[in-house]
Amino acid sequence: MKRYSRRNRRRIRRRRSSLSASNWGPVLALTGTVLGVLAVIALVVFVALPKLLPLIGVEYRAPFAPTPTPAPTPVPTPTPHPMSYFVPSEAQNEVVFENSGDYKWFGDPYFYDGVMLLSAGKLVDSYAVMQDLYFFYPETRTAEQVPVTLENAHFMFPKFNEKWLIYLDARLDGGGYLMAFDRTVPGAKPVLIKEIYTGQPEPMLDGDTVAWIERTGTRMDKLFVCNLNTMETTTLSMFSNSVYGQSLPSLRNGLLCWADAESEGGAGADTSVIYSIRISSSTVRAYSPGTYVHDPECDGTYSVWMDSHHAPDGALYYSKNEGEPVKIAEGVVEFGLGSHFVVYSKDEAIWAYMFDNGRTYRISAEQELAQFLGVSDDRVSWMDVTTRARDIVKFAAIP
Repeated sequence: MKRYSRRNRRRIRRRRSSLSASNWGPVLALTGTVLGVLAVIALVVFVALPKLLPLIGVEYRAPFAPTPTPAPTPVPTPTPHPMSYFVPSEAQNEVVFENSGDYKWFGDPYFYDGVMLLSAGKLVDSYAVMQDLYFFYPETRTAEQVPVTLENAHFMFPKFNEKWLIYLDARLDGGGYLMAFDRTVPGAKPVLIKEIYTGQPEPMLDGDTVAWIERTGTRMDKLFVCNLNTMETTTLSMFSNSVYGQSLPSLRNGLLCWADAESEGGAGADTSVIYSIRISSSTVRAYSPGTYVHDPECDGTYSVWMDSHHAPDGALYYSKNEGEPVKIAEGVVEFGLGSHFVVYSKDEAIWAYMFDNGRTYRISAEQELAQFLGVSDDRVSWMDVTTRARDIVKFAAIP
């Protein structure tokens, strides 16, 4: 029994040790080595490199890694245009202040820095005479009478800025005195810019400069420019027997512009040129829009004009940077240029055309009959003529 047991144990030990000595031993060893190498490579490719290379500015994406799906770009919510919130009946204001009931007529409203200057009139010897000037403060709805005494009959075309106030001291039969006074000098008295003999031209004010077109003879009109600091007046252009002498000039942002006939050899008598000059310069520019031009207004970017003398079928045009003209509307009676819009009257209503989106918005309220008075300081003024018992001046800021 003992011999048999030893013999069997020796056989068992030989069988256990024979697996490593068999043909499978090298295969298993090689397989283990390959798997180890692959594990090291995978560790480097998928773990080490993606972490280390970006640290030195090298973009790296592991092989077989899924292409990252970009996050969807959110669609921006369009910002509504400021005029989308404009409600005419809520945006408009009426000029009402203490003692305003003493006057039956108001005229020529002009805004600067949020303050309105306007003339106020009464019936004097059967004439409607605009005999007083007021500063009206919309925020407090208060008014302050301007301490200016007339030499003639009534005030026309008052305008002002931080330093100057100008106006035409007009006679009832035409003509008058073009006056100015320095608001920065306490107790200053109005000084004469020029005596007007014929007609009653509207002066334009910008900084220290005044410009106007005046009838100086039977068939002669002249464009004058005056430096208010020196009271030196210069004749910039002359119109002999020309309808362009009845066209208003424009003066804003240091730029003066006016209309005149196209030179000989042009497209014809029905086409005009808009001339412009910087007050600080001596170079005159000419822009030919290819239409007739009346009462042009320019600000250095936009030019706006009528193609007729306010005829019932007249059209309103504008151009940007002296480019191709764009027709805004037909049947326009009056208009005024703002910083980013043009306001006009049509069908006894007030409208605003916005340059940025090319859309037109109603400014005066529905069922209201309106007469355009002007645009200044990005505010439009008009007369509510629904009832003519008295003058009702309204205004609205254009956002």
